Amino acid sequence: MNPVQEWGEEVEDGVVYGVTLHREPVPSSPPPSDPSAPCSGFVQYRTCKVRRLKAAAVEQLVAHLLEGRNQEQDYGRILLSTYRTFTSTTKLIQLLFQMESASLGLDSSSCSNSCLLTFIQTWLDEYSEDLRDPPLHPALLLLLDHLAVSAAVRGDMHHQPNFCSLAGQAEQMLRTFQEQEAALAALQQDEEASADEDSGCENSSDQSSIMDVSAAAIAEQLTRIDSALFIRVVPYQCLGCVWSQRDKKENMSPTIRATVAQFNAVTNRVIMSLLSPPADGTCSSGPLPTTPAQRACIVEKWIKVAQECRRLKNFSSLKAILSALHSNAVHRLRKTWAAVCRDSTATFHNLWETFSDENCVLTNKELLVESTSSGVVPYLGTYLTVLTMLDTALPDTVQGGLINFEKRRRSSSPCGTDHCPDRAGPSLGCQYKRSISMNSLPEHNRQGTDSCIIRVTSQEKSTQVIERALEKHHLEHMKGQDFTLAQVISQKKELLIPDNANVFYAMSTTANFDFVLRQNHKCQKKLLRAAASRGRLNAEHL
Repeated sequence: MNPVQEWGEEVEDGVVYGVTLHREPVPSSPPPSDPSAPCSGFVQYRTCKVRRLKAAAVEQLVAHLLEGRNQEQDYGRILLSTYRTFTSTTKLIQLLFQMESASLGLDSSSCSNSCLLTFIQTWLDEYSEDLRDPPLHPALLLLLDHLAVSAAVRGDMHHQPNFCSLAGQAEQMLRTFQEQEAALAALQQDEEASADEDSGCENSSDQSSIMDVSAAAIAEQLTRIDSALFIRVVPYQCLGCVWSQRDKKENMSPTIRATVAQFNAVTNRVIMSLLSPPADGTCSSGPLPTTPAQRACIVEKWIKVAQECRRLKNFSSLKAILSALHSNAVHRLRKTWAAVCRDSTATFHNLWETFSDENCVLTNKELLVESTSSGVVPYLGTYLTVLTMLDTALPDTVQGGLINFEKRRRSSSPCGTDHCPDRAGPSLGCQYKRSISMNSLPEHNRQGTDSCIIRVTSQEKSTQVIERALEKHHLEHMKGQDFTLAQVISQKKELLIPDNANVFYAMSTTANFDFVLRQNHKCQKKLLRAAASRGRLNAEHL
């Protein structure tokens, strides 16, 4: 029996809560002092009702934070990771202190203060980039003013953290931001001056320089660059609603753009080393890669660099090198690949199968789990894809215009989500409604939910989408021809996708990308008769 079961939803004071029932063992009573007394030979369980906030207005989200009681784990961090998708930093600061002031004199004021102090401490420690807005940093100044006022009103608080200590930390952060901006401005001036001096001395690196440097040295240098860029990544900028606006003038995701630019630079460098000769006027200390044998040597060198990146757990440059070697421009060089030694070819195929687009999400999750004791530079594109999928598949608001906090909860932890993308394209939230005959599946093949997210390209037919949906639900043994795919337009209306239709163009773009997978009636009757001949069915409500 599954220890966690979805029970439904509850609405209280305009807030939507999701309710789950947790089955927990009851602690056994201490053994009796009399050895001859009988002991209990069974384990008792109790069912606990657990609520999690699913949808609410922004004021109610803040109120839930300050209540403290019945608050799910990491609620504050989820709010900090995603609040900028539905409100601003200054608005959140104002709401926090307005509600904290309103709680003065109430019995819950001490709990409210404790929750607020913990939240601000986490904000300053882990999400300080939210408060960086040069040159004036208005949000940080607003927070500092509120902390100073609260410290003056509640100066008798001696526990840590308190308003006085947080005000000092915020003031120190402001000074640090100002010093960093001054240092950055001076550095940019020096770089501009040095760039003017060296403008006539630039030339492109020739192929001989690549062969002269060891694979380990190249991989280490790439890892230094990638790790420095990854450390600067602001998590908020990875969210789908922000990343999807990366090409706008506001440049809302500069740290993500920097990692993407580095990835593209590595990919282009690999391709150019095989296809482009040095620019006119440059000196080459070795022969140009004009023959298949010469190109094969460079391919082998890049494969060695990829191996070293794998050893260093730099999966960003590793993916960039593999993508370049697998690009059409390089992969079509049949004579070159025929000249590559078997060991290098086998290594390349092994790396590509492990880090292909189809396996990239699961591979990244496994590698992050096994690499908790050492540093890792992940391939950021995996998580950007997942977050973009979530943003496309789930609505921002639900009934009554409430903020869909369940969407924010999933977006805040892309590494641990079960909604894994397959390929590029629009995102489909595909629900599979099981018939009674499906309830006899083994327990290990069941999913915790009847929904999944599938990526669909503009070339895929409905039969292909159905087969992939069955794979997501661990129903590979079922035949795709026995199912139909329908888009949910509203509660009372569905759009049936024909068997040979192109899903990308057949679906309605005005409705949500929510789909239902159903068995054909003829197939369902056949399965019911077969199941009845084998014995009684174990039916359960899903």
